[in-house]
Amino acid sequence: MSFERLLPALTLVLAATWATGQEQSTAPRTVDTARGPMLALPRLDSTSPASVVVEDVRIEMSVEAGFRVYRAHQDGQTRTVYEAADGPAGRYAYDPVERRFDRVSSSLRVRLTDYERLDDVVASAGALRGKNYKALGWALLRLRPEQDPATVARSLLENPLVVGAEVMLEEPIRVPQ
Repeated sequence: MSFERLLPALTLVLAATWATGQEQSTAPRTVDTARGPMLALPRLDSTSPASVVVEDVRIEMSVEAGFRVYRAHQDGQTRTVYEAADGPAGRYAYDPVERRFDRVSSSLRVRLTDYERLDDVVASAGALRGKNYKALGWALLRLRPEQDPATVARSLLENPLVVGAEVMLEEPIRVPQ
């Protein structure tokens, strides 16, 4: 299923339920997905270390021994993601049902009323570029590294050309242990 690798079926579906948040927010945001609610986490390069509780999940974000560390404590179990602090910071989401982290892609999947006007949507989003997949019923926007996909998608929902916007997840390679 290489197509699923390129375009993960799991996406964060953004709706009007998004709380208004700034790029500098230190709190995870709960969003609905196809599998249920997920917690969208802020990037550690734009926030200070934090520990917050969202429902029954405690999320800790810190920098330790040269790594950005995201920990989710849930039902007596801990899931952790380590990312080298000397590289660019990634964005992550935590799935409390599957109890796992997934990296948030810098691409958005958008559904448009007029796919011929994709360039207008790219410009309004401040994205790097866009590509139509009219036969599939959507287009992809490639965002700048500093842009928060969740914030951009929420703002795109106000554009009359945009029917829907989804933040895509990059599923990590999983190695059996």
